[in-house]
Amino acid sequence: MRTRTYLAENQDDMGTAGTKTYNLDFTDPISEIDLLFEATNGGTSNKNNPIEANISKIEIVDGGSVLWDLPGDVALAYWSHLNQSLAQAYRSGAASDAVCQPISIRFGRDLYDPELAFNPNAHKNPQLKVTFDEATIRAAGATGFVSDSFNLSIMVKLMENAASPSGFLSCREVQTFTSVASGDTKVELPTDKSIRALMVRVYKAGVHPSTDITRYKLSCDGGKFIPFDLYYRNLRDYMSEYFKPVLVPQYTVTNNGEAHETWIADGFAEFIRAHSAQHIVGAGTHAGGQLTVSIYTDAGVAVDGSAVHFGVVGLPFHQTYIYPFGRLNEMTEWFDARAFNKADLFLTNGGAGAEVNVAVQQLYTY
Repeated sequence: MRTRTYLAENQDDMGTAGTKTYNLDFTDPISEIDLLFEATNGGTSNKNNPIEANISKIEIVDGGSVLWDLPGDVALAYWSHLNQSLAQAYRSGAASDAVCQPISIRFGRDLYDPELAFNPNAHKNPQLKVTFDEATIRAAGATGFVSDSFNLSIMVKLMENAASPSGFLSCREVQTFTSVASGDTKVELPTDKSIRALMVRVYKAGVHPSTDITRYKLSCDGGKFIPFDLYYRNLRDYMSEYFKPVLVPQYTVTNNGEAHETWIADGFAEFIRAHSAQHIVGAGTHAGGQLTVSIYTDAGVAVDGSAVHFGVVGLPFHQTYIYPFGRLNEMTEWFDARAFNKADLFLTNGGAGAEVNVAVQQLYTY
């Protein structure tokens, strides 16, 4: 096998909103597709507005068949944890900064997995689709993104002279909903393929995910088999046994006492420093996925509009909890949902208003 990386697109103008479509007309198996999104902040600021939060869907389709499908924030969290890697990005809320965020789609257990890869020859018309809106979080302009500044570069990692893969790892968003004050929300997981991992994102600004979804239970065929029944803290500890904490560094402009999103639900440690040598900066808390900044002069006068560098180490990224089934490299240990007629995920609500995304990573076989 010989590997090569092909630059399929270089800073393609994405416009302001809509869906961009790119053909995957290759003859060799694809191990990974790397997407590099770039944009420019407005002339005043662009706080708490990462690029991936403006990407509602990343898909790979073949005609009417959807082969891979995740929103941008879940896709980045999945990539960062399952591959133990946080791609090099520049996250900034400062005025006029050029920001960037890579998001990768890996089709194998590892890069250049000889058994699992995407085979374009096995599909009629495979295409990559990216749906976004530059104004998802903030209107384009002075305190959002500069309008029409989004662009996308695409690198495709190919495997020449490789044997035809037996399948590939596919992601699928199963359901999205808004949490309510109490009761269980039932999500029917697909039973057509083996499932390697389950992903649940629970996000409400300034609120820890455990407030809005308190319990996670997977029940098959009416309780005949229950793979797990866990409270939030149990799921967090289970996840930490599989995955290393990630560090999400950021640069922004802040006022004293202002809260900034860390995008990490459970922070283990934090760092913060002033950009200006004349300022003294600290962090009051990083609870609920936010960090509150305190910034003063050496004379004890509160400062507004000053730049800081900060970050939190922890998990999960983008409040996305991941439950792996068995050892991640052993296909025979993954959850074979095909053995059951129904696989129901019960999520217990504890608070209203959180965005909840449920997704799975499946084994697609050729």
